[in-house]
Amino acid sequence: MEMLNYLDFTLKARLLNKQVVEQNLIELGAHFLGIDKQHDFYFQTDKGKLKYRKGTLGTLVTHYERFLVDNCEKTQVYRYDQNPSEESVKQLYLTHELVGETQKIRTLYQLENVTFHLDELPDGQLFIEVEAKDYGQQFSEVDLRNQCAKLFKILGIREEDVRQTGYL
Repeated sequence: MEMLNYLDFTLKARLLNKQVVEQNLIELGAHFLGIDKQHDFYFQTDKGKLKYRKGTLGTLVTHYERFLVDNCEKTQVYRYDQNPSEESVKQLYLTHELVGETQKIRTLYQLENVTFHLDELPDGQLFIEVEAKDYGQQFSEVDLRNQCAKLFKILGIREEDVRQTGYL
C-alpha cells in the first residue's frame, strides 16, 4: 500500500468551553473556515480506517492509520480522494463491508499549517482537534508535535481532557 507524502500530527481533547476557545483562536489570528455537518461511513479494512465522508463543505474517501507518538497521533494516509465520483463511492460500498457511522457538526479554523476542528456530537459532547500538517517537507515530526502541544497549552486545554482521535 503506497503512502501519501505528507506529515500530519493530531491532538484531540474534550472541549469544555467552545466560546472561549473560539475567542482565543480569533485572537491568535486563526481564520474561520466554516461549519461542516459531517456524516462519516466506516468500512472494513485490514489496516487503519477506510472512511467515506459526506459533508456540507464537501465529500471525501480516505484510508488512513494513526499511531501514538509522544501523546500525539501521527496520521499515515494511504488514500485521500476529495469529492469522489458517484461511481467511486458505489465501488466502495460494493467492495467493502460497512462497519459503522458517525455524525458531527464541525467548526473549522485555520492558523498557518494548523487546522482546528471544534466538533459537536449528536449527544452534545464537544471535542477539539488540533491538526498540524506539512505538505512540503518544511517541518520535522518534532516541530509538528510541538505545534500541537503548544497550541493546546495556549488554548487552555487540560492534559486530563486529551483523548485519542476517532468517534467510532
